[in-house]
Amino acid sequence: MRLPRMDESKPVMERVEETAGEQLGVREWDRPGIFQDTASAATDADLPYWLVLVLSGAIATLGLALDSSAVVIGAMLVAPLLAPVIGLALALAMGDARLALQTGAVVLASTFAVVLAGALLTVLLPFQTITPEISARTQPTTLDLAIAVFSGLVGALVTVARGKRLSAAIPGVAIAVALIPPLAVAGFGIGSGWNTEIIRGSLLLYGANLAGIVLSGMAVFLLIGMHRREVLRTVVNWRKSAHPTGLAAWVGNLPWVCDLGTIRSPWARVGMVLGFVVALAFPLSQTLSQIAREQRVRGAIASAAEVFQVPGRSSVLSRQIIVRDVGTQVFLRVATAEWFDAGERETFEREASAAAGEPVQLVLEQLPASGGDLEQLAGMILPQSPRPALPPPPPTPTRLPNLLAEVRQRLQRAAGTLPVPDGVEFIGIELSMDGAGRTLLGVGYAAANPLPPEAEQILARQLAATVGEPGMEARMLHVPTTPIALGAAAPDGARLREVSALLLRFPRLRIQLLAGEGVSAEERGAALELLTDQGIERSRITQGESEVPGLWARLRPAPERGVDGSG
Repeated sequence: MRLPRMDESKPVMERVEETAGEQLGVREWDRPGIFQDTASAATDADLPYWLVLVLSGAIATLGLALDSSAVVIGAMLVAPLLAPVIGLALALAMGDARLALQTGAVVLASTFAVVLAGALLTVLLPFQTITPEISARTQPTTLDLAIAVFSGLVGALVTVARGKRLSAAIPGVAIAVALIPPLAVAGFGIGSGWNTEIIRGSLLLYGANLAGIVLSGMAVFLLIGMHRREVLRTVVNWRKSAHPTGLAAWVGNLPWVCDLGTIRSPWARVGMVLGFVVALAFPLSQTLSQIAREQRVRGAIASAAEVFQVPGRSSVLSRQIIVRDVGTQVFLRVATAEWFDAGERETFEREASAAAGEPVQLVLEQLPASGGDLEQLAGMILPQSPRPALPPPPPTPTRLPNLLAEVRQRLQRAAGTLPVPDGVEFIGIELSMDGAGRTLLGVGYAAANPLPPEAEQILARQLAATVGEPGMEARMLHVPTTPIALGAAAPDGARLREVSALLLRFPRLRIQLLAGEGVSAEERGAALELLTDQGIERSRITQGESEVPGLWARLRPAPERGVDGSG
């Protein structure tokens, strides 16, 4: 491609504009036509425009709620919002204050219309799940701003290209600018209960898209000389013959708008848009830094977690990462046949912290397993006694006391070797029979939170195998050890009756009465009386101090006891 020779007698900027125009196929007589076509499309804001706009917003909202990218793309294709945005970029490039107000008003009203449509439709939805399509538009970065700038360049180039050479790119431009989906996400955030995080992120993305498109569109229009005097003279003739509709016509006919002239300084116009872009770039860059940090931390944790991925010994079941303002906490759930000690945990934290460049704290949950064969692990805990060829008949009720004694002895021996997560302690067993004559074994354990269902199933199967009683089914019974508020925030009688029932079921349990600073002796006495009124024996109540203000009660196992609760 040969560049045309420039006339040295003309000013530099004029020569640059002519060269750029010729390379883009814009001749001198094309500029008035570009203005008239773009301005007419940007100010055509009659009823069909608003109907199509609202419908595109509704389509986008449903596509986001259904997590369908195809539907969201369809909403972008039919949305007419790009025309007034390109018109705003042209008005700012030319300095036409009246056209800038007309197109700016249409863009602003269009923004509110799509957000309102999205909010109303979200309220009517039977579900309001935050889908990946929604989440993807709540954390914009400076990369999104760059995409918007490039999209605006394409949109302006397609606009100034005369003829049909670039007409095939128009649908792609509509998809690239992506103005409607962020507004629909903002409407979803409002309609789903005013979710400020979703609203803020989506509107920030919309602002970045809008600013990037307007800025790059201005650059293209300035580059091809749309601010020249001969083009500005066309504005006067266009206003005499043009017929803006709807909101654009109403704004253009306001007396003070009709008196507006031209913003002559191009630097003032560019500076106004550039200032808005810079204001958006700060929060966008913060989000980009946070995402880059999270990716670095996740990669470091994934690499360091290989210490828990040992063939034949352990496997990482799940990983949850919480990135805090200072440092990161990771929760790992590991199935293992051999307990990981403190040294291996420290190795993970040291390697992860070094790779992440910040402190990484590990919370490790270990679940018993053995190379994928859980039955083999039960055999490792206690050798299996030989079983008869034919299963014996189910135990009769008169046999239950003897069976209970045998089970207690076997579980007592197994308690010290069973691998259980930290903070979990066996507190007792229960034996019963169902209507089919099967023996049911219930094993109680005390913990702040219940074990995951899969962990309970594993432990129950291993305990049943440890007992060695044919046909026995085991289940785990969780006893919560979280504090219960007393005093002014006392629980209802049903909650305390539940605690009293647990104390009766498991003799090893004790209830601990904790008093915070400032609790008087009278308040302690009233709390003791409250507990004894529920049938709790004084001998099962212990007292202590609490760092948290107020009166609290919590269940705790008595020390130095076995699985069955006996000494």
